[in-house]
Amino acid sequence: MHPELFRLHVASWERPIQSYGALIILGVTLAILLGIRRARFYEIGRDDVLHVGLLGVVGGIAGAALLYILVHLSEFIADPSLFRQQPGLVFYGGLVGGAGSAYWYCRGYGVSMVRMADLGAPSIALGHAFGRIGCLLGGCCYGRHLDQHHPLSVFLADDWRHPVQGYESLGLFAICVVLLLASRALRPRPGSLFALYLGLYSLLRLAMETFFRGDDAERGKLAGVISTSQLFAVAALLLLIFLFWRRRPHGA
Repeated sequence: MHPELFRLHVASWERPIQSYGALIILGVTLAILLGIRRARFYEIGRDDVLHVGLLGVVGGIAGAALLYILVHLSEFIADPSLFRQQPGLVFYGGLVGGAGSAYWYCRGYGVSMVRMADLGAPSIALGHAFGRIGCLLGGCCYGRHLDQHHPLSVFLADDWRHPVQGYESLGLFAICVVLLLASRALRPRPGSLFALYLGLYSLLRLAMETFFRGDDAERGKLAGVISTSQLFAVAALLLLIFLFWRRRPHGA
């Protein structure tokens, strides 16, 4: 598509600016600004939101890369030189890594982790939406074959394909809007907004993986049946169903 956004020229120095990295930076910036703007509704300091946001980015990238290495561990063992290259990223690993960093900060500074999670839910969806645009421009995470005459088809990986990254990005923007609209009503029920985000995104990801993703040969599947992202999405949905069942009114 358009992996290189532009080239930066300073005197005799030249450096390409990659679309993927630029969109991630834009998404992270807007996500943190959105969180800072909403901080007062959850009685959380703006500095705390900024610190958790920055730590979440570091932990998220580390977690996403680590999960990618674990999923492709046999390839890394067979060819150790892969450790010196830029690893791929798996979103659910990033979510766990970012959550771990946020928990470490919140526990250390006496900030409510549950309120922070509710506050951050729309921001996570917003930042992720821009990241998926970066995927589309960079040409990774591509979709299945689609007739070249279809108005939505894009040419990636030597074929005309579904712009699945764009589909997911639109879905994430929609999730962000839904969460913002629902935040006031769900504020008296701590944890509910983040649970709503997790449920909506898991359903979106299952739909993308099941019907539109086309890079299974590169990513591989566990036991040749289910992708890592599908497994995490199903596990998240089952966990939410269990928690909802546990919290239902007695005698319901």
